[in-house]
This record gives sequence, C-alpha cells and structure tokens, in this order.
Amino acid sequence: MSEETTVQPGDTAEVMEQPAAVATARRRAPKQDATLAQAVELARQAVMESAGAENVGEHLGIDVHEDRLLSHLFDCTMAGYPGWTWFATVARAPRTKVVTVCEVGLLAGEKSLLAPEWVPWEERMQAVKEQNEEEEQGDQDSEDEGESRTSDESESGADAPEGDNATAAGADDQDEASS
Repeated sequence: MSEETTVQPGDTAEVMEQPAAVATARRRAPKQDATLAQAVELARQAVMESAGAENVGEHLGIDVHEDRLLSHLFDCTMAGYPGWTWFATVARAPRTKVVTVCEVGLLAGEKSLLAPEWVPWEERMQAVKEQNEEEEQGDQDSEDEGESRTSDESESGADAPEGDNATAAGADDQDEASS
C-alpha cells in the first residue's frame, strides 16, 4: 500500500510514494481434474478420428498441464512409429462438466525413430555438386584410359581389320617366294 502525502497549495514538497507490498505468488502443482480424467473415451475417439482406430493402442496415462487442462496418452501402434505416443488434450471451463478436446497429436518418445537433423538447402546442394564433380572426374579418367588402350592396340595392329592382316600375311608370303 502506498502512503499518501497531502500537498497544500504553495508547498514545494515532493510527493514520495512508498512501494506497495509485493505479494509473493506461491506456485502450487496443478490438480488433476476428476471430470477430465474420466474422459478417456472422448479422448480416444478424438485420436482415432485423426489417426485411424487401427493405429491407437492402450491408454498409457494422463499428463496434467494446469487445473482443468490435461492430456490423455495412448500407445501408437502405427507401423514405422515405435516409441511414439498419441495424445489428446482436453479441458473444461470452471463450474461446468462439459469436456472439450483442444488438440490431438503424436509425440516422440525417448526411443523413437526420428528424422535426421535438418541440413540447410545450400549445404545439401553443395554435397550434390561435389558428388557430381567426382562422378564427372571418374568418367573422364575412364575415358582417358579407354583412349590410351585403343591407341596402343591400333599401333600393334590388333585393331586392323582381318582382311588387312591377311593381305599383310600374303605380302610376306610373296616376299619369301620372290627371294
């Protein structure tokens, strides 16, 4: 509470307010609401609408967020999602018994399979560019090897047509006969 000072006309006194007493707020743990805790089937129906009945397993428990706000947790039986948990968050207004579904979703657990860490587009493209350059270099190296092999073979006469070899052999025979 602040202390008031009365100032008369002509007084030059400054008005000084004392700081108000600050109430220290104690934070208590939220209470589990019995009406919301009993709304398991409503929560299950909401999850099944989103995920399909075949993907929702047994009720795993309740996670209390605030007074009159909690989440029901269900096992995820969907293939490819081991360790994941479905949730349906429910709430109700004060002094009513009407339960409302706020949100439905899927949460990863400690042993869940997760996607790899996101890599920025520029870095992903850099990796692809480097891979393409390596492949092009490898293709050029194999082409160079193929060209050198071809030139070696043609010098030895291995690439010459069969008729040319026969002609060459026939010419050798003629040379021997004439001598």
